[in-house]
Amino acid sequence: MAQLPQAIHLPLTNCHYCSNHTPNHKQGQFQPALSAADLSEGRFGFDLITYYYLTQLAHQEIYVMKYAEGGTSIDPTGDGDHHWTTHFDQLPSLDDSLLAKFDQLVQQCLAQEGDQIEVQAMLWHQGEADRDRYSKAAADHYAANLKQVFAHCRQLVAKPQLPIFCGTVSHNSEQFDPQVDLAIRQLAAADNNVHLVDMQAGTLLDPYHFDARSSVYFGQQVYNYFIDAGIVTGEKLTIPAL
Repeated sequence: MAQLPQAIHLPLTNCHYCSNHTPNHKQGQFQPALSAADLSEGRFGFDLITYYYLTQLAHQEIYVMKYAEGGTSIDPTGDGDHHWTTHFDQLPSLDDSLLAKFDQLVQQCLAQEGDQIEVQAMLWHQGEADRDRYSKAAADHYAANLKQVFAHCRQLVAKPQLPIFCGTVSHNSEQFDPQVDLAIRQLAAADNNVHLVDMQAGTLLDPYHFDARSSVYFGQQVYNYFIDAGIVTGEKLTIPAL
């Protein structure tokens, strides 16, 4: 948080926020504004940057429903104790399903707001835990698995063309996998509603995680893509290259 750009101040007004790290998220209750206390371990990600520009530059009032857990795969054979797979029957228990927990969070949030929220987009960033060095099966199945996750999330909100904004893994990461990287690029090329930020040159805080500079770049690019996709209108950003 000490490296958050000075222009960004928390709490972030007009950003109603519910994540698996906020109080009362199991009841689908939104925080009235995103505060530093709502961030896991006092760290910010690219999505916070996107929220800032959507609310402060495009003057949107937004509702965020977020589920995040580090080091998690889609495939049940991948790294991590919990997985995003759509094949719930392949897991020892639904308690191991991140997708089932995400479904519940979204459904509870929508119900709590009287189904007055219209979901406009989804942000996604993941892939390292499906790397070949951990599980060949996870890397081999990544393309199909990711496509199924996106289809599941679109079905959840009854929007088969829901825009999805995602990024690649930095080539500087010790967990970069070319097969996973190719899969997400091919999916974005085949689906006009998947918008991909190329993060191959992303600079890192440690062997795995984006540093502040790359997180800001990623979040700014997603904001510009929101405008390109016609979801919001507003001034686009001029973003220095990584």
